[in-house]
Amino acid sequence: MPFLEIKQLTKVYNARTVVSAVDLTMEKGEILSLLGPSGCGKTTILRMLAGLIVPDSGYIRVDDRVFYDNGHQLPTEERQLGMVFQDFALWPHMTVAQNIGFGLRLRRQSNQIIASRVEELLTLVNLPGFGGRFPHQLSGGQQQRVAVARALSTTPRLLLLDEPFSSLDTGLRATMREELVQLFKHLKITAINVTHDQDEAMVMSDRIMVLREGVVQQIGTPTDLYLDPENTFVASFIGQANFFGCKHLDSAPGDVASTANVNLTWPAAEPTLPPESKRFTGLVSPNVLTHLNGQVSLMCRPDDVRIHAVPPAAEVPNVLAGTIAYTSFVAGQWRTMVRVPGQTPEILTYPKFSPKIDQAVWLELPPEACRVLPG
Repeated sequence: MPFLEIKQLTKVYNARTVVSAVDLTMEKGEILSLLGPSGCGKTTILRMLAGLIVPDSGYIRVDDRVFYDNGHQLPTEERQLGMVFQDFALWPHMTVAQNIGFGLRLRRQSNQIIASRVEELLTLVNLPGFGGRFPHQLSGGQQQRVAVARALSTTPRLLLLDEPFSSLDTGLRATMREELVQLFKHLKITAINVTHDQDEAMVMSDRIMVLREGVVQQIGTPTDLYLDPENTFVASFIGQANFFGCKHLDSAPGDVASTANVNLTWPAAEPTLPPESKRFTGLVSPNVLTHLNGQVSLMCRPDDVRIHAVPPAAEVPNVLAGTIAYTSFVAGQWRTMVRVPGQTPEILTYPKFSPKIDQAVWLELPPEACRVLPG
């Protein structure tokens, strides 16, 4: 039996469905990220788990406790959850030790137990000796560590994080998310993290749930979502991606589609796929097979696009001629947009050489790196 189980969870506001029939299971010790743009329903799901919002229908169970079952709701204070908010929500008039021990005092634990637990947690979050300071005397990263320690003080069944890195600068954000993952894995904590930052989700998560307008688009490991997305939304939200609108040419031999006035190919299907899919890659998702006679998108990640300053040999497949539209040097590599006639938007790639604006180049899309997605 999974540690967490959600079935058909739904929430409607003013006739608008913000969470639509969400199903989810999690194992104990797993870290899951809810990823999507603003307004996709991820924070609403988190708050329904916490009991701060009442669902309209569905079922929520964590371990051996049913949190919600079609109208029957367990009070928030009985759910044994920990929560870390965007702004950390530390009491400004309390010391670090008092903030961390606040939940234990509410549970009428003895001063000795509280003091021991506070010192243990301060050591875990790398803040030994900070118990006597006030929040305003701490940096943003230190305040976040205190917020996490406070959430862990009561040994919660499940830890909920609502965009906990949003107020931190870029460098500190990267450091803190790695520290927290190591801490959670060390303590075997089950956690759900809400974020719209794809890098954060990729770094922190065992699995990611991608949401769009309240509907689950795909659930999987970071690697699965990056290498084998189920649709163009997931592909574009998990990393950078280039898309080429294609229409299948059933009368043409081989693996052919047309885009930007150029024929593109991709690998033949694996033998296990049905005969009608023989002109499609074995990595294609099953739902694409229903689009064999219509519009689809061919996806190729920027990392996989090969850019040439001179035309490749005539036998090289999937070559598009274009010109450099824009280029910048970011994180040790050239990030370059290439303008191809008939193709919108421009194609993103990472050349090994220093490109010049308006320079003529040739792009190679290796067939083995292409994916076919519903158009």
